[in-house]
Amino acid sequence: MTKRFILLTFFLGTLWGAAPLQAQEQQDAEPLLKEMWLKKKEDFKFDIRMMVQLWSLYTMDQEIYDEETGEYETVDNRFNTNLRRARLIVRGQPYPRLKYSLVLFYDLAGRDLLSASVGGNNPAQPNFGVWDGFFQYQLSKNSQGAFLTGGWFRPQLQRESITSGWSVNSFEKSMSQNYVRRHLVGTGPGRAAGLNLGGILQGENVGLNYNIGVFNPLRTSPLGRTVGQNFAPLLAGRAVVYLGDPELKKYKIGYETNYYNKRKGVSLDFNAAYQGQTDLFERSFIAGPGMLLNWGPLNLDGEWMFMTRSSSRTLVDGSVRAFDYMSNSGHVRVGYNITVGKYMLEPVFMAMQFNGGETAEEQADAAAVNSFSGSERTYDAGVNLYLDRRNLKLMLHYTWRDGDAGAAGDGARVNQFFSQGGLGAIRRGNWIGLGLHAIF
Repeated sequence: MTKRFILLTFFLGTLWGAAPLQAQEQQDAEPLLKEMWLKKKEDFKFDIRMMVQLWSLYTMDQEIYDEETGEYETVDNRFNTNLRRARLIVRGQPYPRLKYSLVLFYDLAGRDLLSASVGGNNPAQPNFGVWDGFFQYQLSKNSQGAFLTGGWFRPQLQRESITSGWSVNSFEKSMSQNYVRRHLVGTGPGRAAGLNLGGILQGENVGLNYNIGVFNPLRTSPLGRTVGQNFAPLLAGRAVVYLGDPELKKYKIGYETNYYNKRKGVSLDFNAAYQGQTDLFERSFIAGPGMLLNWGPLNLDGEWMFMTRSSSRTLVDGSVRAFDYMSNSGHVRVGYNITVGKYMLEPVFMAMQFNGGETAEEQADAAAVNSFSGSERTYDAGVNLYLDRRNLKLMLHYTWRDGDAGAAGDGARVNQFFSQGGLGAIRRGNWIGLGLHAIF
């Protein structure tokens, strides 16, 4: 009995002594456990913004093709007010090196299809959807040299495509971007899901901004939205050399055109993208240079992109024709800031050109790989009044356009001058426009 009592006492004493030790060990471990997880930023909050472009346009000389008569007919000149672009932006930085951005759109509310402005078809009640949605992670803690961006966004190619409509100084963005975007991903908005590595390497008077990404653009097919049975990723890249003042001090995938007399520098860029065999073509390639010069009040930008798609098609006699279909497009734009009191006035001129195949054979090649042909020219002249930089801007411009359908002739929708979503073939008219751009 005595032995049992001694063993029981020893056992209880061991437990009694171990309990404080376990409690102490748990207390000692708590700080370590707290250090295990990433902590959200103490000042983290949602950043919500509205962006609106309210346009009032007067269209002249718009024509629509009559299939029965085989002729173009002039429609009435018209006044039209619409929301050209309207966005709701939600973004934030929950962790020190991780950002996110979600952009929702409800564009083209109130737009008349027979107005001469460009843009997709939209009913009176606008569609609502995702424009951009991506995460961005800073790979190097104390450097702007490496960022990984993933999600739904624009491949980093062609300045005009990756610059916001609120940041260009022409009334509408150069439609060279539309030809490039459709060549890259098959759609006007120009977005695709993918991953992009980019960064900024900056010296005293010279810098480098680089981007290289891999994307999987989806196209409409009998199977739905898919790359198709043949798969090849889109590889897109861009390198920009800064001379003088840098264009960007912090890395991002959106760009500016006007620095409001604060920059004296030039940006020289080269762009290239490649995609291998898909159901639509055997290979697709695009490359070209661009530039942005800001020298005090002077703002000058331009670029030229060369596009190629290679494939083959069977001719009437049964032979197979292998071909490389080529087209090109670009623009040049110049503006000059004039200080007026506490505001800024900027006269602007832009010229845009698209060149595609003109012969029947070239246009048949273009149709086989879903490319544009013929030619198109756009000119824009006007003035911008900046009340709060790009956050609040008034614009008054005149835009005139011309196009050539080549051998395809009347009624052919071979490029953007002759095409409008929701309509048959058109000849796009000219317009004078008053615009209000606002970011709140």
